[in-house]
Amino acid sequence: MSSALLLLILLAAFIHAFWNLFARKTGGSLTVLWLGALISTLVMLPIAIGVQIGHPFSRRGLCIALVSGFVHCSYWWSLARMYRRGDISLSYPIARGSGVLGTAIGSLLWLHEPLSFLGATGIACVCAGVFALGFQWRAEPVRTRVVLLALLTGLSISAYSLLDDRGVETMAPPVYLAIETGVGVLMLSIAGWRRLQVAAPRMYARYRRTVWIVGLGSPATYLIILFAYSRGPVGYIVAVREFAVVFAALLGARYLNERISPLRWTGIALVVTGMVMIKLA
Repeated sequence: MSSALLLLILLAAFIHAFWNLFARKTGGSLTVLWLGALISTLVMLPIAIGVQIGHPFSRRGLCIALVSGFVHCSYWWSLARMYRRGDISLSYPIARGSGVLGTAIGSLLWLHEPLSFLGATGIACVCAGVFALGFQWRAEPVRTRVVLLALLTGLSISAYSLLDDRGVETMAPPVYLAIETGVGVLMLSIAGWRRLQVAAPRMYARYRRTVWIVGLGSPATYLIILFAYSRGPVGYIVAVREFAVVFAALLGARYLNERISPLRWTGIALVVTGMVMIKLA
């Protein structure tokens, strides 16, 4: 992986951590995520039209984007449910760590992308670091439903990452992202329209700034990642992208007064070590 690509993915990781910092303050409101996704679609649509004009339209890319939009809808739903159920310290690392692991396995078995020993070790370090960053000792028992939601979120991450890696081969990233996000927004709208039309005005008035940060930060993050998919192996890119959890921990300590324990510092060290290994792979 080139230094330029690595820095680009780290930029995407920071933007991702930044808008998630605000999203966390809403308690994982699906309505806020829907409003943000709606803004993303409205922002991306004119950009996509401008990019697509004068170029042939890819039916294969359209099909992949439609499927990925459905998967993204599943991701938003499970993520919001996961946040609402609480115990984020358990569910978030399971979701992100399983997403990295699933993408690495999928890229090897389905996409047949090469995975060196050093690169595989780096991915393993990132997964271990993500788990360490979120781990906390618990007096209460682990709830099976929370774990299942976290695994569903991780499966969604793996699925849309692998799909998007193939989708941007035949379609420009802004066009692909506009279709993908638009499909996800449409499906969420159909599934929960009665609730959304009641809750959306109230949630927008309460979290206006957060909605716009999510709406602009999310497509900025993923446009960078979609571009990166065309420049490197998806398994490595998704692993490096998880440096966002390091940024999230540091931002949480700075702005939410969250304590960084020795175990979390160990997790940060593991993620950094894994990123260096992937860089050298």
